[in-house]
Amino acid sequence: MENYIVRIYRRDECQPDNIVGLVETAETGATQPFHSLSELTMILAETPMMMAENATEKPCFEVA
Repeated sequence: MENYIVRIYRRDECQPDNIVGLVETAETGATQPFHSLSELTMILAETPMMMAENATEKPCFEVA
C-alpha cells in the first residue's frame, strides 16, 4: 500500500479544479507539485516508481 501526504496551498472555492499543492510519498520523501485537481488525480494514479522518477526532491538518506 502506498502512503501519501497531500499539501494544498491554494484553492478556489468557486472553481474546485483550481487547486495548487504538493504530494509527498511518505516512504521515500519524494515530492511532486500539482496545479489542478486533474494533475493531483494523475499523480495519485501513477505507480510509486513513476512518481519517484518525476519527483522534485529526492530522499535525504542513503540506502546501505
